[in-house]
Amino acid sequence: MAQICSISEEVKLKACGQKFYHFFLTKMDVLNQMFPQNINSTYEFVEGNSFTHGTVIHWKYDFGGGLEESKVRLGVDEPNKSITMECLEGDVLKEFETFKVKVQVKDSDVVGVNSVVWCVEFVKANEDVAPPHNHLKCGIKVCKDLDAYLCNN
Repeated sequence: MAQICSISEEVKLKACGQKFYHFFLTKMDVLNQMFPQNINSTYEFVEGNSFTHGTVIHWKYDFGGGLEESKVRLGVDEPNKSITMECLEGDVLKEFETFKVKVQVKDSDVVGVNSVVWCVEFVKANEDVAPPHNHLKCGIKVCKDLDAYLCNN
């Protein structure tokens, strides 16, 4: 039986957690334009026409290791301020049997207590496959840049 593995990192936010979550959910399509140094990507909707729960997206991206493609399904959990991107098809599944990225905002009324957790959950296709640290690192960079942007705008 394959073992489910995960890598994650929590980043403290200076911006309001709700503001971060709302921006990330509703303006996900402009992140690559805002932070081209971190994300080089294009996408098209396969099912649905916006970044909402159940939407399927064909994504082409380069996180520094070369161009890859994936078809992902979005899961949106508004009460818990989380967004999950589950890979259905694509290059990442050459090395992993399953692959999910979850972004969850932990919001508080106390200034400086807000944070966002990026978690990559995966099952390796074989034991020689390295954990997908490049996906996590890219998410963390975008998170920090978006936090700085939201604090200044």
